[in-house]
Amino acid sequence: MNRREASKKETRRLILKAARTLFARKGMEECTIRDIARKAGVSPASVVVHFKTKTALLEEALCEDIESALSELAASMPEDLKLLDRLMYLSKGFLELYDKNRNLYRALIRSTVFEPASETPIMSKLSEQYNRFLSQIVEEEKMRGMIWPEVDSRIAASSIFSLYMGTLIMLLRMPEMTVDMVSDVLASMTEQYLKGITRSH
Repeated sequence: MNRREASKKETRRLILKAARTLFARKGMEECTIRDIARKAGVSPASVVVHFKTKTALLEEALCEDIESALSELAASMPEDLKLLDRLMYLSKGFLELYDKNRNLYRALIRSTVFEPASETPIMSKLSEQYNRFLSQIVEEEKMRGMIWPEVDSRIAASSIFSLYMGTLIMLLRMPEMTVDMVSDVLASMTEQYLKGITRSH
């Protein structure tokens, strides 16, 4: 890496560090590109060079935490859990992450989930990664004879992910709902769905 590339990498790191701090403190709406630039010690133009929009900056600033959470949850999941408990272990872990700063993650979901995948590449990649992991779990349950062999693992994973997204929206929209309350709703919904694809309960 030459000096110019190293300088660009450092500038990007400073911008992301400043963005994480200010987004957490002020929220996305109240935080401006100029604020981030001032905090990072760079010009507003430098911020725009590295991140075309504030949404792109928010996406990269937060998705690192989401990716880390997925890796940690996958690695720490107890091996002897039943299917529903495995799925809830993952879901509750993410709900707890989003609960730490609902306003910030609400802004992330609002700004990325309903936009074209090409415009939110990091969030799209993480969603695909999560769906692949869910699909792997379903496939493992099929190998154990716990799920009907004709079940399409990818479709099942997408269905489970959709249930999770529905309750995530509930968490972000309803301040009175705790993580435990939302998890209970999700567990009931997921259990109801699983009755249609599992051999035994």
